[in-house]
Amino acid sequence: MEMTDQLPTKLGKEPLIDAVFEVRFSSTAPASDILPGFFFSKLSGCGIIERLPIAQLPKPVRDADPNLQFSPLVRLSWNNFFISIGDSSLVIGCKIPYSGWSNFKPAIIEAVSCAMEIGIIQTVQRFSIKYIDLLSASSIRDQISLIRASVVIGKHTLEQENFTLKIEVPMNGFFHIVHIISSANALLADGSKRDGIIVDIDTITTVDNQEFQSWVTDLPEKLDTIHAANKSMFFECLHPETITSLEPVYE
Repeated sequence: MEMTDQLPTKLGKEPLIDAVFEVRFSSTAPASDILPGFFFSKLSGCGIIERLPIAQLPKPVRDADPNLQFSPLVRLSWNNFFISIGDSSLVIGCKIPYSGWSNFKPAIIEAVSCAMEIGIIQTVQRFSIKYIDLLSASSIRDQISLIRASVVIGKHTLEQENFTLKIEVPMNGFFHIVHIISSANALLADGSKRDGIIVDIDTITTVDNQEFQSWVTDLPEKLDTIHAANKSMFFECLHPETITSLEPVYE
């Protein structure tokens, strides 16, 4: 499926279990020390500020580990969203059930624009959008049948075995990290459980230390472009019959 093909605007049977936007940046001071209180005072609907467990690690330890440098340290509940803040990162995540891109996009713009007001963020290194979907199916064979993938190791073809598959796909200026996990389960917001196969797509754009205010100026267009790229990658992973079973709506 090419990005120019028509994509569904929504799905009647929504498989989404998580949606997250992240921007990584350089700043004149640790953002986790300054932004939480600023957001709390500026953004209507912010709830309690929560320190995350990783914040207990000393900053030199976090800075020395590439896997921890951009990890969120503080989280706020904000209406239908979460805002998570690291020393050099800002994450806006959706509460489930997902309220749609028409609500998620303005929330990202509002939070990022608010962060710009305080003036500590200097340049942007990268930004990304990540959607995690769980497609319902009981047996592993049925789960595999939902996705467009063929895995052969030696003389063995994947048919009914548990698996975790991670692929890094450069495409059209984006870098997609596609993570597929069989035999997954999730506890949903309404208390129900869902079993099946996870399709986790993290779509990343690296920028060359662009000045933050300049980056924010074109953010609405950037968001639509990266969202469309992520969405296209997701539907490329599915068989046409799988898409039909999700009750797609086109506009």
